[in-house]
Parts: sequence; structure tokens; C-alpha cells
Amino acid sequence: MNDYRMIIDAEQCVGCHACEVACKQEFGAPLGYFRTMTLYLDTGSYPKVKRDFLPLMCRQCESAECMSVCTRGALSRVNGIIEVDESKCDGCGDCVSACSIGAIYVNPFSNNAEKCNLCSHRLEVGMRPACEETCVADAIKVISSDAEIPSDAIPFKNAPNDKPRTLHIGANELMKQKLRAGKNFSPLNYEINTWAEKDHE
Repeated sequence: MNDYRMIIDAEQCVGCHACEVACKQEFGAPLGYFRTMTLYLDTGSYPKVKRDFLPLMCRQCESAECMSVCTRGALSRVNGIIEVDESKCDGCGDCVSACSIGAIYVNPFSNNAEKCNLCSHRLEVGMRPACEETCVADAIKVISSDAEIPSDAIPFKNAPNDKPRTLHIGANELMKQKLRAGKNFSPLNYEINTWAEKDHE
């Protein structure tokens, strides 16, 4: 048995969104739905402006709320990864409501809950997850031993009782304002509409 967890170095991320694209291609996520999303946040004012990035996906939490609320027993932990059993899932969405960062969605075509599972099917055959494989900045890494955890990697929490197993390095805590507990990742996080409004101010 392995005990997988993910380490994400936000300080290395360049915001290319390759992890999102690779994930959507790997799993065929429907348009507008994401297992992985790279958030961005602009801070400061001209001429001292900075854009931070934060790759985010299911954090495989200890004492995960999504598992607790699932009455069908469709969520279970295998090798440290929370997996969805599609044969048991009825698409009720209780797990979506329970997630504090929005890392789960119900596929409108299959009516099954879907989320990051660290590409467990790839790990089983010795491959790296699609997001890690495609990351141009080496900002994403899956490990199988606590001895591999960097000293500066910490949990990114959006609720006091969150217990993420996925750890982040250099995550900007202000990113939390972009998240909506109980709502799956939104393409509106890219704020294209907001940019348009600013152009006409």
C-alpha cells in the first residue's frame, strides 16, 4: 500500500494552465467543469504590481467532509487518495456542498461526482499524474512518503476544520476570496467580464 499526497509549489508556478488542460484531456471533463484549476490574483498598484498563481484541486483531506456526508458510501480512501465509486454515486451533490474549496462537481452527463484522484490509474502503472507530467515549472509533485515533504510545505485551508493532505509552498492566502465553499470551481475565476468592465471605466 502506498500513501500518496501532492506537493504544490505556488512560487514556481508560472500560470500557464497546462495542468488544467492536461487534466481535462485526461478525464474528459465537460465544458465549464474543472478537476484542477489555477487561480491567479493581482496585488499591489502601479508600478509595483504582482500576479500570484495557485494550482488547486482536491486536497485529499483527512477526515474529509465529502466522505462524511456521502450517504451512499461512494467516497472512500485508497492509497491516501479519496476515490469516487461511480457504481454507488447517485449524483445528489452532497459532497459538492461539503467541499470548502469547490474541488468536486457532478458531471451533468454521467450524473456522477468527479474530482481529482491524483491520476491513480497512472500511478498504478508507474506514471506521473497528467498535471505533474505537463507542468513546465516542476511546481507539482506527487510523493508517497512523509519523508519527502518539504519543510516549507503547509496546508491551504479555506475553513477552520479543513485537514488537507495536499500541501502548498508559498500559497497566497488572499486566494481564498476567489473560492466559494460548496460551489465547484468556476470559470468565472478568470474574471474576463471584470476585465471588460475595467476597460470601460
